[in-house]
Amino acid sequence: MHIKIGEVETLLTEDWDIIPDDRQTQIETIGGKVIQDFGLVEDNENYACSVTLKSAFWETLKDYWHNRTPVTVRDIAEKEIHNLRVVVKKYNYVNRYEKEYMWAKLEFWRDNNGS
Repeated sequence: MHIKIGEVETLLTEDWDIIPDDRQTQIETIGGKVIQDFGLVEDNENYACSVTLKSAFWETLKDYWHNRTPVTVRDIAEKEIHNLRVVVKKYNYVNRYEKEYMWAKLEFWRDNNGS
């Protein structure tokens, strides 16, 4: 299973998850006022997965992360999701292939700044 993150192509993608922002039951107290939010906010959906990729692609992915570059992600169903920011939660070398491949746990957040 592969995905594409901007110009980065993964060798393996696992645990692809879509995390909806469903605020129907969210009640908060803000500044002494009770606020209740109704409805699903599709623009705030987050995505998460673990990927294995070539080291050269890892350098590009790190640039997306460090520069907060909005990218298009083509998911496992080949649906394109635009304007996402890459967040690296964990990363490591692949055992026995340290110079060639990297593993990373990623999250993708919608860039709501209109970038």
